[in-house]
Amino acid sequence: MVIAALVLICVLGLINFYFSLQILRRVAESNGKMSFFEIRWQVHKNMKTYRTLTRNEAGHIGYAYYGYWLSLLLLLIFILGLFLLLTL
Repeated sequence: MVIAALVLICVLGLINFYFSLQILRRVAESNGKMSFFEIRWQVHKNMKTYRTLTRNEAGHIGYAYYGYWLSLLLLLIFILGLFLLLTL
């Protein structure tokens, strides 16, 4: 059970990383300048920009916005569940 939870946490972390790269790639295309170190540390700073860009272009918010928040929420829930499982 613990190994399955760890594997699921790793998969969710990779999915979250994928969505964050999609968001940062889209923002970098529009602004033209983005530091290499922003790839992981500045995602939340650019979420509002991504939401505005995709809403203006397509009329709706891009899938990466919702995918990022959903995968982050599930990741936190499973980490908390694993912590509770290990402490009981």
